[in-house]
Amino acid sequence: MADPTPIFIDQFGTGPGAPGPNDPIGVWWKDGWLGRMELWRAFWVCFVAGHGIVGGVGFGFMIVAMVLGFAVDPASLDAGVAGLATGAVVLIAAYSVFAVWATIGVWRCADNCVDKRWGIVARVAMVMYGFCLVLPFAPILAGHGRGVWDL
Repeated sequence: MADPTPIFIDQFGTGPGAPGPNDPIGVWWKDGWLGRMELWRAFWVCFVAGHGIVGGVGFGFMIVAMVLGFAVDPASLDAGVAGLATGAVVLIAAYSVFAVWATIGVWRCADNCVDKRWGIVARVAMVMYGFCLVLPFAPILAGHGRGVWDL
């Protein structure tokens, strides 16, 4: 015979073990950073689609900054170039933060998949991605003082 005690069904997520108001479970960017997300979501949604979103918004901001530069001084090309440069600096800063977050997120979520070989593939891809990010700065980091852009 079954135990006659009642069964508690936590319909609203307020019982013991439920996330509290300060618990980061459920916030997608914290889930990715802490490695709580599925690998497919961390890679395809956050990493791959995130690059398109950051790039699209960043390049759009560069165009808006350039147009605003021309609006400030329509007779000067320097104002448009200054706006474009400002937009590029904002894009580089936003992309740098995104690249660190996405790479660490995919690395930490690599174990959250059914076939563990995909976790290894994801980690190898993140090492290659990090290498490609650092490669243009290799001459500067090596002490030669010249980067790829100074050719």
